[in-house]
Amino acid sequence: MTLKLGIIGCGGMGLRHMHGISELMKYSEIMKLEAVCDLHESAANFVASKAEEITGKRPNVFTSLEKMLYQSDIDVLDIVTDTRTHHKFAIEAMESGVNVMTEKPMGVTLKACRQMMDSRKKNNVKLAVAENYRRDPMNRLVKELIDNGAIGTPQMLLDISVSGGGNLMHATGWRAKKVMAGSLILEQGVHTSDLILYFMGDAESIYATTGVMQKERKVGKRPPGIEQFYGHRVEDQFEGQSKVIIDAEDTAFSVIKFQSGAIGQMTMTSGANGYGFGNETIHGTEGTLKLPGSRNGNSPIISRDNLSDSITGDDLLDLVPEWQLDDITSLYFDGSRRISNYDYPFEAVDRKLIAIELHDLAEAIINNSTPEVDEIVGVKALSLAYGALESGDTGQIVKLKDIETGKVNQYQSEIDSELKI
Repeated sequence: MTLKLGIIGCGGMGLRHMHGISELMKYSEIMKLEAVCDLHESAANFVASKAEEITGKRPNVFTSLEKMLYQSDIDVLDIVTDTRTHHKFAIEAMESGVNVMTEKPMGVTLKACRQMMDSRKKNNVKLAVAENYRRDPMNRLVKELIDNGAIGTPQMLLDISVSGGGNLMHATGWRAKKVMAGSLILEQGVHTSDLILYFMGDAESIYATTGVMQKERKVGKRPPGIEQFYGHRVEDQFEGQSKVIIDAEDTAFSVIKFQSGAIGQMTMTSGANGYGFGNETIHGTEGTLKLPGSRNGNSPIISRDNLSDSITGDDLLDLVPEWQLDDITSLYFDGSRRISNYDYPFEAVDRKLIAIELHDLAEAIINNSTPEVDEIVGVKALSLAYGALESGDTGQIVKLKDIETGKVNQYQSEIDSELKI
């Protein structure tokens, strides 16, 4: 069975998702690209032409979702638009009986996510969130090491990301506005939140201090490695401007209490001038695990008090003798089952991880099973990121369940009101 996929949103991430589905089509017939859609026809045609170059078949081009749903007979809609539209397009598709994958974050607010969940249940379709970091084979290895006690019982997590220089994220205007993106913390933080919960289990509460440290941003060059994906996109916001003013937080210092009793520090800022750095470590009763980062192929590192040398590379595999990559991930990483590192350029890893998340959804549809990153997983990751913003806004410790249910939503209420959610 071959499912037909339609992509809505043909900017930078839309092009990257096209490469992802093209990668999938090299290895499997489970899904194919049928159509692309964007408000800007030039962007849609660009992505369609690139798809034709790679796959030999040009997808149909649309400028409205309504027409694509009516005319293309797609089985899956891949939503790669700005965050404020995720819930609208998802609900429209699901009401037409179409399964959905939406880019992270799942929705612009938790209220939007709850509407998406209601629609999924009502229409009996699948809904998945494109959370690709956890798909990285090195993060799979980290998860196995933790679950098998390689560092004992996890007690503490430190996740610190300090960057800045005053540039607007990916030089895309919608990311500057709270009602379009939630905040820069949400854009970056939901990746971090998902990985933290993947490794550490559910969180109970969070306390944070937040702020805007670099309100004026340059619309400058995009980071090396992604520029090739964004040159064709049409800028709807701040066209021709060299500087913009962001109106949402770019900094959050957070303390997390996990249901297991472990504690964590999640600190992120994109408003730091000068020196930047990052740290991702999990500390257990028998050692420390230094995370490898995502999409770089680096090996995790374990340090223990009674060992003079760190454990890394293939030596890590001795700690998890039964571990293997799942069938889907192995397919896109040369059929390998047990690896401790890999060597691919960024663009290759990027498309492989997107292919994996799409393939996972396709199997869930065909087998009537649950996608790995379903709406429940997507909501938990969003709740942790929004927990930092809600806590920073109220000055109070907030419980994650209260974020999920909407009991705590002071920060989000402005977005809900503005967008009539």
